[in-house]
Amino acid sequence: MTETRRLRWFASLAVFLLCLIVYVLTLAPSMDFIDAGELSAVAHTWGIAHPTGYPLFTLLAGLWANLPLGDGIYRMNLFAAILSAAAAGVTVQWLYVLLTVPVKRKRGVAKKQKNAKKSASSVRSTSVTPGGMLPLAAAFAGALLLGLSGTYWRTALSIEVYPLHVFMLSLLLWRSAVLFFVPESESDTFRRRLLVLALLLGLSFGNHMSTIFLLPAFAVLLVWQHGKREGFWRDVAVAVPVFAAGLLPYLYLPLRAASDPWLNWGDPVTLNALYRHVSGAQYSVWMFSSAAAWQKQFAYAFTAFTRDMVYAGFAAAVIGAFLSWKRGAPLAAYLLLLFLTCLVWASGYDIHDIDSYFLLAFFVLAIWASFTIAELPSMVAKGMSATAGTAIVGALLVFPLLLNASRVSQAGNTLVEDYTHGVFASLQKNALIISYQWDYWVSASYYYQLVENLRPDVIVLDKELFRRSWYLEQLRNNHPALAALVKDELERFEVELAKFEEGRPYNPTMIEAAYNGLINAMIDRSYPERPVYLTIEMEKQFGEGYERVPEGLAFRLYRPEDVPPPNELFWPDLRFRNFVSDERLVPAIKELYANMISNRGIYLSQHGMYAEADARFDQALEVLPGSSAILGWKKRNAAASATAPQ
Repeated sequence: MTETRRLRWFASLAVFLLCLIVYVLTLAPSMDFIDAGELSAVAHTWGIAHPTGYPLFTLLAGLWANLPLGDGIYRMNLFAAILSAAAAGVTVQWLYVLLTVPVKRKRGVAKKQKNAKKSASSVRSTSVTPGGMLPLAAAFAGALLLGLSGTYWRTALSIEVYPLHVFMLSLLLWRSAVLFFVPESESDTFRRRLLVLALLLGLSFGNHMSTIFLLPAFAVLLVWQHGKREGFWRDVAVAVPVFAAGLLPYLYLPLRAASDPWLNWGDPVTLNALYRHVSGAQYSVWMFSSAAAWQKQFAYAFTAFTRDMVYAGFAAAVIGAFLSWKRGAPLAAYLLLLFLTCLVWASGYDIHDIDSYFLLAFFVLAIWASFTIAELPSMVAKGMSATAGTAIVGALLVFPLLLNASRVSQAGNTLVEDYTHGVFASLQKNALIISYQWDYWVSASYYYQLVENLRPDVIVLDKELFRRSWYLEQLRNNHPALAALVKDELERFEVELAKFEEGRPYNPTMIEAAYNGLINAMIDRSYPERPVYLTIEMEKQFGEGYERVPEGLAFRLYRPEDVPPPNELFWPDLRFRNFVSDERLVPAIKELYANMISNRGIYLSQHGMYAEADARFDQALEVLPGSSAILGWKKRNAAASATAPQ
């Protein structure tokens, strides 16, 4: 190994370790929002995750889940941190390759240089490859800038499919740069490089379909740089089965689904079900749904870029985008295509949590910023002070570290854990609870029930998932007694749902009526046998004829004649550990906490238990200090207490 190569890998190791230290210090200690619970449960139980299935993630995370490294969920979060730090380390290699692409000199300068080989190509006679430590230093700084950018950093702090995605992106970008911009050798031929890239592409698609953002740039550069070489199309044809071999992890989905695992999203045992699951057909309604949605996401992308790279980093990237043309049109086009494909395609996806879909764009911003950093010595030579140049690089790294840390850190965030435990603590033995608070606790409940054996007696049902036929089959497998109670309603709904899923003519009114009928039948038939609960967002058409009584973080359903006296109603001990963040779901989960506690206060006040009601309002204010709504109820309760007969 040459000295330069040794230094490159040492720089990669240094970036990996520095990022890992930062990520571990800010790592989520517990369960995170949205899909973290489901994905952790899938890893521990070898289940099937939500579309697109993520089989490569499931296989790797499943192996990791069995290692003795802390408790289950912290271990999974650590997996995310290690993958993201490793990706930042590998990014050094990608940046270095691109930073050493020859820089074209101006013709006037080139003519003054004496060249012994006048027959050499015009590019070689008018270009210079940067040497010394400069490219490595710029690659080191650029990789750290990427690792400390807000969206990338946040991705590293809890279990999700995106840490593996950025790791695969780092490998693909590195190997593509080698293929397109580094002269081949006898031991590292074009075919060998192409086959490695094809295999990595297949594996990456086995984790996340946004890998497709890479394809336009890869296809254009492949033809541009190598299309005229002898045997080019033969080598491409050989690469196709290698790419297909990378997709083999998808075999996990039908093979595992055939054994009916507890988590069997999509039940992809047939070709049609497998296609719908892998293609994410159920999410297609949010892709390019409207011009207004695209414009909103497009504008948000630039808000995220400037915020996450703390303005200075984004400004350096903009300058670097122009500087990239000094290294030739192929390199500049390669980077621009990567950036624009990601930006345009991802902006068409109309979802709240879109940030992770822009991760490829952050990689490109990092290399563009590296080009600017690499130009600083020449700027110093032209009059800029060395101190100013050093200060610029320092600002590019220190500002993101300082300003993003408080914004993205998850250290101390136990909100989902506390809320999920609080919901379970609110339920009596053998309860049935219907909810669609997926982001806050339903997803997490899978992990806590299946992995940590918390409240296995409780049946948790997601109201929205009933709109998918696979979920009805999962109900039969996981809760056969409950399914038997509503056998007729299940079959009636399945008939109508099949028309929708198979693209046949259907009547929306009939589907909705059968859907509502199924859920209400479960409530009615379960009520004599077990306690039944709904969470606060459940619409009024569910459980009609029952009184919703707030007991902890859920409403228990009672027939009017069965409601206990207010002083005999159950109230659990609820643990709430505050965590301050402006992330969308943090204030939302606090509102769920406070609203349910306030509902108990309102209920008690309406039944003349004013002191007890006041205690609940005070408890709600501990969650949402200064809430005008809660203060208003507290004031009305005090007024009612003052006028009530003593």
